[in-house]
Order: sequence, then C-alpha cells, then structure tokens
Amino acid sequence: MQLQARQEETSASISSSGVAAPISTAAISTATSTGSSSLPTPFDSSLGNNFTSPSCPNFFRKFLSNDTLTDCLPLSLLLQTSNSFFKAERSPVLLAQTLDASCSANFTSCSASMASLANRIKDDSACGADLRMENPMVVQAYTGFLAYDTLYQAGCLTDGDGNYCFSNAVSNYTAPTSSYIYYLPLGVQLPAGTEPACNACLENTMQIFAQAAANDSLPLSDDYSSAAQMIDTACGPSFAIAVATTQQTNAAASLSAPPWTLGALVLSALVCGYLVG
Repeated sequence: MQLQARQEETSASISSSGVAAPISTAAISTATSTGSSSLPTPFDSSLGNNFTSPSCPNFFRKFLSNDTLTDCLPLSLLLQTSNSFFKAERSPVLLAQTLDASCSANFTSCSASMASLANRIKDDSACGADLRMENPMVVQAYTGFLAYDTLYQAGCLTDGDGNYCFSNAVSNYTAPTSSYIYYLPLGVQLPAGTEPACNACLENTMQIFAQAAANDSLPLSDDYSSAAQMIDTACGPSFAIAVATTQQTNAAASLSAPPWTLGALVLSALVCGYLVG
C-alpha cells in the first residue's frame, strides 16, 4: 500500500493557483487571542517508558518544563514530535500565530540554549546510553536541537507578500509535497517523486540549507545533496545550489540518525493523531 500525502480541509479558501488564500494580518488580529499555553508544544503525547536509563526521561521532563522551550517554541522540535502542531497546520490562523511566536523569539539566546541541550543530552547522566542505541525519541530531540538555527531561518522566511513560506508550503494543494523539504535538517530524506512548488520560497530555503549542509556535524550534511538533485530535476538545473566543498565543523559531535523517510514519518504522525484524537 502506498502512502498518500495527506490533504486536510481547512477554513481557508483556495486560490486558482492551488494555494490556500493567506490569512490577512487583520483577520489574525481579530481572531480569538491565543496565549502561549494554547500554542503547540513538542513531545505532547506520553513519553512512555522505552528508555535504557532512568536519567533520560528525567532529562526530558526537565527540559520540557523549562520556560526556554516555551519562549523559543522551536520549529525544529515541533515538526516531528508534536501532535498539536500537526493539528495546527490545518488551521491557518493558529499556524500563523505559532510561527509568529517562534520567529519572534530571541534567536541568539535560543540558539545557545538549543546548543547546550544538544551537548547535555549526550551525557550518560542524561540520555547518552539511549542516544547511542538510537532510541527514536531521543534521536528526534537531539536532531531537533541541532537543527534549531537552520529551521529558524528557513521557517521564518516570508514571500513577497509577507506570508510565511512554510505556511504556503503546507497549504499548497497543487504541490502537496512542498512542505517535505523542511524535514531535511532533521535527517529525513525526501521520498522519491517529491515535486515541490518551484518558487522563490523554495529557492531561498535551499540556499539556507546549502550553507548549513557544509557543516558536517549536522544531519542535513548527509541528505542535502540527494535532495538538491531531486529538486533540480523538478525545477531545473542549478535551482538548488551545491554545498560548499570546504566542510565546516563545530563542537557538537555528530550522530548518524536512522535514514527515516518522510513516508514513514507521515504514517507515524497519522497513527499518533488517530490514537490521541
């Protein structure tokens, strides 16, 4: 059985281009105010007990209850681990409010916090043993910490009309695979046949990814080149720029995350949504 890209109904009208009509700033301001407690959160289902060390769930509970996570609202963690974000993607107003909160965060402070968490999660006093065993939940947290900078920059890109490129991608019903590229920084490969909308948003996003992919400690360094080739096939030669040949490194040690495919990721999200729905 082939997994079909989900197409959720929303209250937004669909333009002739197949993209949901953007919600105006006025419409958002007159909508019911959404406090930070109502915005999506990462790991909002049960943590379960699939941990090797008891220190690991303690680490999760501690960082999930920290105000830093609420203040930063990292898209890099929401994408794979949040059932509430999966639902927010079907609401243009709530999605815009979520991105507004994420993009208005203090980038310098949040980047430092995510880098610190990426280092701490590797300690044996936290989740080191589970990370070495590639516990999926721990790997998702680790890659989410590492990908914060890249997905902050890409997730906060806007088009010429001031609409978030990410919102355009998830609401593009004529090119429903457009949002798949945002999973690349998390080590999720593009599935075969991906054909995103070939526009300025995609081009600018791939430029951000190409720069980040030059850092070989990031998961993106492993899957950018194949994704760029796929996008060049769909959008034309040199649409996605090549990665710089000089590889950069940083203090974070690299963990080779399992080569998740987006099909498996979407299927997992659908199952989780069914179980908690």
